Amino acid sequence: MKLRQIIAPYNQAVPKLIFFNIVTSLLLVLCTKGLGALSDLLLDSAGKVSVSSGDYAFVFTSWQGYVLIFLVLNLVLLYVAVEVNALIVFCGDMLDGRKPTLRRSVLEGFKAMRHYACPRGLIVIIYATLISPLLGLGFSISLTQSFYIPNFIRSVIDANPLTRYALVALLLVFLAILLLYCFLLPGVLLDGKSMKQASKDSRILVLKNLKSFLFNILSFILGMVICYILALVVFIFLPLLIVNNIPMDEQLNVFFNVFFSDLGAIAFVVLQFLFSSFMIIKLLIMYRRYSSEEQWSYYPRVRKHHPVIILISVFLVLLLAAHALITSFMFDELYPPEITTGVVAHRAGGVEAPENTVKGIEAAIALGADGAEIDIQRTKDGYYIVNHDDTFNRVAGVNSKPSDMTLAEIKSLRVAGEQIPTLEETLEACRDNIMLFVELKGKTADLQMADDAVRIIKEMGMEGQTVLISLKFNVLDYIERNYPEMQTGYLAFFSFGKLEKMPFDYFAVEEEIATDEAIEAIHEQNKKVMVWTVNNGSEITRFLQSEADAIITDQVRLSEEQTETLENRTPVERIVDRTISMFFE
Repeated sequence: MKLRQIIAPYNQAVPKLIFFNIVTSLLLVLCTKGLGALSDLLLDSAGKVSVSSGDYAFVFTSWQGYVLIFLVLNLVLLYVAVEVNALIVFCGDMLDGRKPTLRRSVLEGFKAMRHYACPRGLIVIIYATLISPLLGLGFSISLTQSFYIPNFIRSVIDANPLTRYALVALLLVFLAILLLYCFLLPGVLLDGKSMKQASKDSRILVLKNLKSFLFNILSFILGMVICYILALVVFIFLPLLIVNNIPMDEQLNVFFNVFFSDLGAIAFVVLQFLFSSFMIIKLLIMYRRYSSEEQWSYYPRVRKHHPVIILISVFLVLLLAAHALITSFMFDELYPPEITTGVVAHRAGGVEAPENTVKGIEAAIALGADGAEIDIQRTKDGYYIVNHDDTFNRVAGVNSKPSDMTLAEIKSLRVAGEQIPTLEETLEACRDNIMLFVELKGKTADLQMADDAVRIIKEMGMEGQTVLISLKFNVLDYIERNYPEMQTGYLAFFSFGKLEKMPFDYFAVEEEIATDEAIEAIHEQNKKVMVWTVNNGSEITRFLQSEADAIITDQVRLSEEQTETLENRTPVERIVDRTISMFFE
């Protein structure tokens, strides 16, 4: 088969898919905004501003929570009907020679939801909304595509070979299931089969045509990778190479660098935008060929010019040129040379010294960190020591909880040769040197711990140099209400609603929810935001360039070195770094 015949279905589908995705995206955004406004009213009536990782129990104990669950479930079904069902119907009409219409596709998408009212249908919905985004396998809806396994959980998984291998095995199992049942939805939506029959037929078709199936899937993925590489070369690397080797005025150089960087970013986004649709077209082509008794072929229709697409392209180019022109005159404001995001050492000193020790604090100070974070727990005899895990097994080889040991017993333990410090000893090591973020940790993180921590900090006169942080909303809320003079910080790894409206001074959020919009919303409330735990080199670079007030990291030395490197970049390097960071947002 000639290359032209292979790419014909995708080539002719592009204008229609762009139209479909733009219109349905606007429709879903409007519905999401509407339900979001209604959800805000429900939260307000329940005396809440957000549903977050530390404050979600009320959802299961109040009528507002049940209504909220009902709204979220219906929103999920709406996304499945439009982004999964309707898209498959739309692509199926194109391949079967019918004129695809948005109205028919969406209506058929909603009608098909009746097929999901069975165990298999429920599994498909759970897969698309939860499993796929978390594991990064298969199709998902945009509503939940940002779901992820929090870094603090991933770090636990990665630290243990058994859990790491178990995760790999789980990924392989789900990959096998995904491949075996990839023709399930085409069978249901295009041929009207039941979920049960479509599941059986999909498994038979895949196994019967296994070699051809795997070849087609792998060649498609390879083709898309080549498209991504070509887009980067054609729209970014090659133009920038030419521009930066031609002598010209600095302002003009900035203009062309911004223009081509933006153009490349747009091309990359469009490819990502189309990838899932192209994958569906590929699956439908294979499904038709494998399931048809007669030989099935796609017959390209006469290609028409699409003036709307041309007009949109011209408008987009003019818009990018205007942005590049404005940037060339306001470059330092839009691409600031100074890095204002601070560095907070995770668990006292990160990897630079034994964790949660005075030596770790000293290492963080020596490296110029802006702050250090520690974890405190209560001992059997009522003292507060610094330790992260539930037990001392990992750091000191003793499988006992802090709450089951006296201070004297804990002081006999060693973490890589270092003594486990008390809260007082850690505060003293920080005095006049570094900001200390004290996390109230574990099962002993209760109201008594809150009272005692505040008392100890006040007795040492270090209120202005300390922030009390926790995953537990009720403990921090207690501190805010009873000790408003103390600084507090809420740790969150998921949030729905207006997190920034919570009554705390700092918000420490996981990387995936630390979007520009979230950071801006927190700053608008005159509060500070930190991103945790940022350890990957590219992520450190990305968030150091963000508007976040600080990153919490184990890689203190690397972060400080990267800060210095970023502040010594040329204008072109600043543009390229900003463009690269856009791909990770």
